[in-house]
Parts: sequence; structure tokens; C-alpha cells
Amino acid sequence: MRGGIVTEPNVIPYESNHSTSLGLLERVKAKDAAAWEQMVSLYAPLVDHWSVKAGLQDADVADVRQEVFLAVARKIADFHRDRAGDTFRGWLRRITQHKLCDHWRKQRGVPVPASAAAQEEMRHIPAPAADADEATTAEETQLLYRRALELVLRDFEDTSWQAFWRVVIDGQKPRDVAGELKISANAVYLAKARVLARLREEFAGAIEG
Repeated sequence: MRGGIVTEPNVIPYESNHSTSLGLLERVKAKDAAAWEQMVSLYAPLVDHWSVKAGLQDADVADVRQEVFLAVARKIADFHRDRAGDTFRGWLRRITQHKLCDHWRKQRGVPVPASAAAQEEMRHIPAPAADADEATTAEETQLLYRRALELVLRDFEDTSWQAFWRVVIDGQKPRDVAGELKISANAVYLAKARVLARLREEFAGAIEG
């Protein structure tokens, strides 16, 4: 593992070279309630993470999160990958930045721009460059990865979960994990493969850099 990103041979992180699954986005755009819940469950902790880093208190974090996903619901049809490097995460961050600006305006008693003006202003908020802060990108990717794992945890027995987590997230060697869990190295590889397959099935590329 390097900089928090999985680099073990034969482990292909599903965020690599993909934006959020177009299948998932298309289902959200088609007003699929289950797809919407899946996307919100995955990305809400990241929106909260950005808000906390911006200095918000818990009650305000919840309010901004609500505003962000209301905006996503209204604007999801406008999300497109027109340029190299466009990602759903970058688009979501721009919306979050805009809602954070609204929050600080309200705190200062400054009127929030009307909808049309707000949309124009949001266009001028630069999306973060993919390589601007490698450590931050790695931290966010790991946060999403861990959240995705939490969402499928119920589907696996504890030993399989522990084997996957220690190899893929903690970067331990399979033979060491096998010894600690008192299972075979082959069982560790099988557990890793099963959990990765489940993640890909559930999120299909939803964690991108």
C-alpha cells in the first residue's frame, strides 16, 4: 500500500480509471430510489468530511449535507464527463463548496444568491485538480472505500471480513493474515476475491480518484 492507496498485485481497486458507475448514475437519473439511497449512503460521509474540514459544527454539517444532496437530486441530469479528469467526486465537491459558501453567507447575514445566479457562481468554483493534493485524494478514496465496505459487511462472516480488511486495507501479507486468523492462505485469497466481487457488484466503479 502506498499513500493509503491499494497497490498490492492482483488487487484492482474499483476506483482506478473510472468515474462513478454510469449504471448507478443512470439509475439515479431515472429516479431509482434504491440507487439514490446507495449513492447517498456512500457519499454522505465524504460530504460531512469536507464540511468538518471547513470548520462546521455537527448541527451545521447535517444542514449542509441535506442542502448538498437536494442540489444533487436537482442537478444530477447535468452531470457529464465531458473532459478528461471529470469525476462525480469532483462534481460533488464543487456542489459542497457552493453550499458551504451559502452557509457562511447566512452566518454573516449576507443574502444567498438567487438560483440562476447561484448556478452561474458554481460554474466558476474550480474543481480540485486530480493531482493537486495526493494525500488528500488518498484520504478521501480510503474514506469511500471503508464506507463501501461497511455497507456490505453484513454479507460476510467475520473471518472473511477480517481477511479482506487486513490484506487490502491494512496492507498485510496474506500468509501473515492466514497465520493470525488460523486459516489457510488460500482461504485468505478466496475471502479477498469474494469481498471485491461483492463491492464491484454493489458499487460498480463508484469510488474514483
